[in-house]
Amino acid sequence: EIASLLSLCGGQFSGEQEIRVNSPFWILNIPSEEMARGLMKRTVCAKSIFELWGHGRSAGELYASLKNYPTDKMLPYLHSDSTYKVHIHTFNKTLTQAQKIKKIDALEFLPFKGKVNLKNPEHIFWILEDYGMNPNDVPEEPIHLYFGRWIADGQRELIESYSVKKRHFIGNTSMDACLSFIMANHGRVKPNDIVYDPFVGTGGLLISSAHFGAYVCGTDIDYNTIHGLGKASRKNQKWRGPDENIRANLRQYGLEKYYLDALVADSSRPIWRKGMLFDAIITD
Repeated sequence: EIASLLSLCGGQFSGEQEIRVNSPFWILNIPSEEMARGLMKRTVCAKSIFELWGHGRSAGELYASLKNYPTDKMLPYLHSDSTYKVHIHTFNKTLTQAQKIKKIDALEFLPFKGKVNLKNPEHIFWILEDYGMNPNDVPEEPIHLYFGRWIADGQRELIESYSVKKRHFIGNTSMDACLSFIMANHGRVKPNDIVYDPFVGTGGLLISSAHFGAYVCGTDIDYNTIHGLGKASRKNQKWRGPDENIRANLRQYGLEKYYLDALVADSSRPIWRKGMLFDAIITD
């Protein structure tokens, strides 16, 4: 997902760090903070993005890296009129509060001039510590440390707000919300695209694509699914209601204006004229 969004928003994976398999931390080269925010407005896989000020395989390497970071890039966020706080996130290990405070105090060499504000700071800084992936073999010290300024969070709340459990029209194979957003990002869907799902079902992939501003359409061989007829998939509901259909699903999220249509069709028999029709075909 991140690789697709980098090709859409701009940026690339950095060669500065050897990416470990399944590592929760990646270093990216992104031309601007605006592009970084644009990436985070799309991703449901990444939790947060930071402006990296320093990193290393030990605390000493991290501190040396921070001391080499250009002071002129730090000062706009550390001046006397600013407020800030420092968070610590450890992957695969839990620290005591005393340990966290000790690690924060060790950064006293940084030129912080502003006031600490734990409730509503202007700037938030993070220490990120990676203790590997094996919960049965946690090292005493982190295998990699990072320090940076928080820029933006990802869109993981979309997983809950678009949950199939809350959706108006569902079927036995309705696409999970998280997967549908990942697939839309893999398809690099963008505003005003035309997106087609040849096995549309209840329209889960149309919803995620429409969320990103694309106009959506689909086909399915199942007449009852396309028209919202037949037996319901919900517990304690025998038949589908009069307004259970794909259009109603998009209406539920305020996306009806992006809905083109859904047709009953067999995808093994081509129904489209030759030529470029769609910006993306996304299906499962």
